[in-house]
Amino acid sequence: MRKILLLSFLTVLLFGCKTTGTYEQTSLELTGLELIEPHWGYHKSWAPLGSKDGYDMTDAQKEQQIKSLNQCVKKLKNSHTNKPTHALRSVQLISCMESFGWHLVVEELFITT
Repeated sequence: MRKILLLSFLTVLLFGCKTTGTYEQTSLELTGLELIEPHWGYHKSWAPLGSKDGYDMTDAQKEQQIKSLNQCVKKLKNSHTNKPTHALRSVQLISCMESFGWHLVVEELFITT
């Protein structure tokens, strides 16, 4: 009986770790290409507030975007003792980035050959 309880506890513990994640992981998931199917997906990036995309950013803006994202990750991870869900971490990161002058741009892609 003890082994069953221990196994159950460890399973819950492992499952809990797997679902909580970190702000660093979430910040990485909010950028780059995400393929849903072989020829369809989304490209996610940060752009300055007021612009529709981040393609025309200067090197200084790119550096500032990285610095802002790192500041948000550090600020959020230090302000929460319990790790929130992935969805809440995403919203918190987006809100924090807006306070630094950035917004998330999500572009739907259809890749043809």
